[in-house]
Amino acid sequence: MDSSKRKILTDRFKWSFRVYFWVILLLIQLIFPREKCTAQIVFEYPVATPKIDAKTQTYLGSIPSDSAAAVWIFFTDKGIKSIGEYKISISLSVDQISERSMKRRAIRGVNPSLDFTDIPVKKEYVEELENYGVKIRNISRWLNAVSILGNREQIEKVKDLPFVRAIQKVARFTRSKPSVEEKQYKGLGKLQEGQVFGYGESYAQLAQIHVPELHNIGYNGKGVLITILDTGYWLSHPAFDSIMNSGRLVATRDFIHGDSDVEDQNDQQREHGTSVWSAVGGFVNDTLIGCAYGAEFALAKTERVDSEVVSEEDNWVAGAEWADSIGADVLSSSLGYNNWYTYQDMNGKTALCTIAADMAVSKGIVVVNAAGNERNNEWHYIIAPADGFGVIAAGAVDLSGNIASFSSMGPTYDGRIKPDVDACGVGTYCASSYGGYINSGGTSLATPLVAGICALILEVHPDWNPTEVREALWSTASQAENPDNSMGYGIANASKASVDLVILPQRLSFEAMLGDTQTMQKTLSTSNFQGGGLKWKASTPAHWITLSRDSGVTPDMMVVSVHPSGLKAGINTDSILFKYIGAIDSSKKVPVNLVLHPNTQVRVFPNPFRDSLTIVIEKSDAFSRVKIYVFTVAGELVYKFPDKSDFISGDNGKAIYEDTWDGRNENGEEVGSGIYLLKFDIDNRSQIVKVAKVK
Repeated sequence: MDSSKRKILTDRFKWSFRVYFWVILLLIQLIFPREKCTAQIVFEYPVATPKIDAKTQTYLGSIPSDSAAAVWIFFTDKGIKSIGEYKISISLSVDQISERSMKRRAIRGVNPSLDFTDIPVKKEYVEELENYGVKIRNISRWLNAVSILGNREQIEKVKDLPFVRAIQKVARFTRSKPSVEEKQYKGLGKLQEGQVFGYGESYAQLAQIHVPELHNIGYNGKGVLITILDTGYWLSHPAFDSIMNSGRLVATRDFIHGDSDVEDQNDQQREHGTSVWSAVGGFVNDTLIGCAYGAEFALAKTERVDSEVVSEEDNWVAGAEWADSIGADVLSSSLGYNNWYTYQDMNGKTALCTIAADMAVSKGIVVVNAAGNERNNEWHYIIAPADGFGVIAAGAVDLSGNIASFSSMGPTYDGRIKPDVDACGVGTYCASSYGGYINSGGTSLATPLVAGICALILEVHPDWNPTEVREALWSTASQAENPDNSMGYGIANASKASVDLVILPQRLSFEAMLGDTQTMQKTLSTSNFQGGGLKWKASTPAHWITLSRDSGVTPDMMVVSVHPSGLKAGINTDSILFKYIGAIDSSKKVPVNLVLHPNTQVRVFPNPFRDSLTIVIEKSDAFSRVKIYVFTVAGELVYKFPDKSDFISGDNGKAIYEDTWDGRNENGEEVGSGIYLLKFDIDNRSQIVKVAKVK
């Protein structure tokens, strides 16, 4: 078989395995749900009366009949009529969502991991709309809607289709830079002793929110995927070299032009996004260091820049759904919408972008959105989707800790405190799309700093859901005891929100030979990252692990003992659970691994081999079963050794197994040169050995 055919078969195998895996996972979830679902699933929604709301109708009547308008078309259903069809549709939706997204939902989302919002819009409805000559802008599974561009006559005709539930104008927001008095705050710009980096002028904005303390102990957002919704981005700026060179820019999407190019040649188009990205992810030692410089990133272009910045709400919704599909952990958005809405709509359940934002939160994404720069104008209050129930609204302060004169106020119309927390949004140091670095301002620059803190929290606590992240921010911010609707809970504190109990080492590993009975011990130390005494309790479900104490107050020590007697060969894994009260009631696990090496020796020779490979297995006691398989590195079965029971008796009671492989597959054909995997199943335990076949 030539390499191209082998690659095709390998790709098919991987794809089939992935689909099979997630379908099985989904079926298990549907048959054995984690919680009993009492809510009735609604398959069809009633048609609105009137279909076109009065506000949209007034807008359409105010424009020329041949002018194109962007509107939402909401559908009544997704073509599902029964619970059986629903389950089938859910199973078919698995391939629309990445494995990373499914894992995040399972850990941080609500039950079930997949629901009606994940089923695609009925394609026949979309095709029918296109027959009327309208242009499809975005398709939303979550809202069961599409946004279109069409003239008044086309929209009137579409309205009469039986599957059209409602029609609403796509909201727009025109954002201009806030009027900010630039000030110098040199007092906060001095590095403290023990800093691991030279932060340059970015030190003050990070020191204010206590990020360097986490950098000093190795936290930088590693393993967390942050998606940014903004204008374009200059990928070649030196601030992003570390991200680009390490392959941590995992995805890009342009929702304005419908492609993946987010790096426009127009410096003005990519100016704002470049600055925002650098504040959270940039890294140039002694110049600029981002809050979560070690994170992974996905960049979405959702704002159009002409003479001013124009944001359209359907692009925000599309960006949020895209972020979910690729597995984003944090969504950072400096966009907001109030031109179409009223303050009464800032109630967490009216603006479409707010509905989508809270839907993202329910799927396990931490959503951080700018509070807005509206304090000094007629609007005054926060803007959507910052009004979301689960959205973290970021306000802006200067480096003296004063609220910025432009930072939008709360509360939401239904009385909830907003903003949630604050970070530097006055003279924030960041990269420029025109080259070099600038000081910029706005809640849009505070937002990536808060999003970076959220990434650090998730790195420390990967099992925390968005609500726990938000509560940790609330309870540790500068005015947590007396929140208000000017600064919310106050200036965020990354170190307090992320780390309280420090346990060293972070995992314990032991090794012994099978049959050993001697107890082994190691010591764990506990301390409070914030200083002072922190009460903790410890427990373990493992019978082979004992603790010298089960509670204490930091700083403290405890002895962990492991007892190998009676355990089987291989890796024995369990953990010690520490519970404590820190930023929120929390817990940490210390994994404990005990490797018991079997008294079994596997030898293969010669390796590499040409015509024949000899296999010898020696065991200190009798064999009960030996099975040997040969696989390609892609997981395809090449050859299965025949079962045999005639083992040779060696010295000192050893059992010996011998066999050979002639380098041929199940069909008797000689295999090609390359690396192969020999899998040994010996008495219900497996071992893999790599061998090389040469010609």
